[in-house]
Amino acid sequence: MLVDYHTHPLGHMDRKISKENIREFLEVAVKKGVSEVGFTDHNRYYEEFDFDLIAEVAKEYPQLKVRRGIEMDYTPGKEDEIAEFLGQFDLDYVIGSIHFLGDWMFDHPDYTAEYDNWKIVELYKEYFDYIRGAAESGLFQILGHLDLIKVFGYRPKEDIVEIVTPTLEVIAAEDIVIEINTNGMNKPAQEFYPSREILEKAYELGIKVTMSSDAHKAERIGENLSAVKDILVDIGYTEIATFENKKRKMVKL
Repeated sequence: MLVDYHTHPLGHMDRKISKENIREFLEVAVKKGVSEVGFTDHNRYYEEFDFDLIAEVAKEYPQLKVRRGIEMDYTPGKEDEIAEFLGQFDLDYVIGSIHFLGDWMFDHPDYTAEYDNWKIVELYKEYFDYIRGAAESGLFQILGHLDLIKVFGYRPKEDIVEIVTPTLEVIAAEDIVIEINTNGMNKPAQEFYPSREILEKAYELGIKVTMSSDAHKAERIGENLSAVKDILVDIGYTEIATFENKKRKMVKL
């Protein structure tokens, strides 16, 4: 089974939500053999959300399960504000993601110069501290692109599994799902998020997973999800997580 739980019909606000836009995403999902699609636009574009319109168009595709979600930026110390914001929406799940370390939007190509101001191993530790906070917050059903900090190819010389294991142990204890996000293949990292090494450790710790493309354009729906399935099966996973009304259901791959 293939699901795509991280998609952006609004893109980066380069389009308006419309029936035509939603149909484009769902048509590709059908062609790619995706069974469930979650629309999860960035929280900063909330004024343009239209979950009612998505639900209306979804009725045209009874073969698909269409889920309501948000990709929410996590900021340490802002948990109450995040909870209040999310409380205004009727959602199936929330993806918690880190795009900012302090004021630095580290995954934006205009701001890569800041990497030179860090020891990369210390940067990774800082990033995974943020991830750990997101896991402990109780705000999210899914954690997004777990090792996004590698997006521009900056990698520590030290063992990545050793760096990330304390965070993975928290994720396991909190029973939070992580996504395998294929968009890293479109970035300098040239690798899914997270890496296979991290996924293997996640499996060892009993962490549950789901699938996503992080598609900001309709043509990317379902991209490389068959490859994700192959990797998961090879590691030993037999199920993936799906959500409805923030309740998790495990389904066979």
